[in-house]
Amino acid sequence: MSVPARLRRVFDAGDPGFSSSSAGRTQLVAVYGPDWWNWIELYTIEAIEEIDAQIDRLTRGSQERRWLELLMNGQSTDLEIDREGRLVLPQKLREKLGFSEGTETIFESRGDYIQVYHPDERPKDVAALEEFAASKGPEFDPRAFLDAAAAGPGED
Repeated sequence: MSVPARLRRVFDAGDPGFSSSSAGRTQLVAVYGPDWWNWIELYTIEAIEEIDAQIDRLTRGSQERRWLELLMNGQSTDLEIDREGRLVLPQKLREKLGFSEGTETIFESRGDYIQVYHPDERPKDVAALEEFAASKGPEFDPRAFLDAAAAGPGED
């Protein structure tokens, strides 16, 4: 699949080895998650290293740490974007997403990662977010959360 140019620049910038690499290939990590996920998440090397450091600070043996280690390390694979901006997904991931030859791909930014999915099947996590928004009523504007984020923890 071809990665949009604006996203390639994000992955290039987030790969500490990219500028010193003569191959011109950008490294990244794809988290494919459990079987019920109908999407994958693409992370820059810098983002995945930050997440790994956060996981390392959790209590060894805790359910939270074990789950995150499984998800972020055990249900992921290293990938690369070539000089022409192509990203080759392993067959296992193409099958998981229902991709066949010539399938259009959706790339959606989610802050520190890119969510990739088949255009005919919205990610299952989006349905949960839409239900949450609907429970807030028709006047709900999620940008209201930004005020609380700007105040910082416990400063409402």
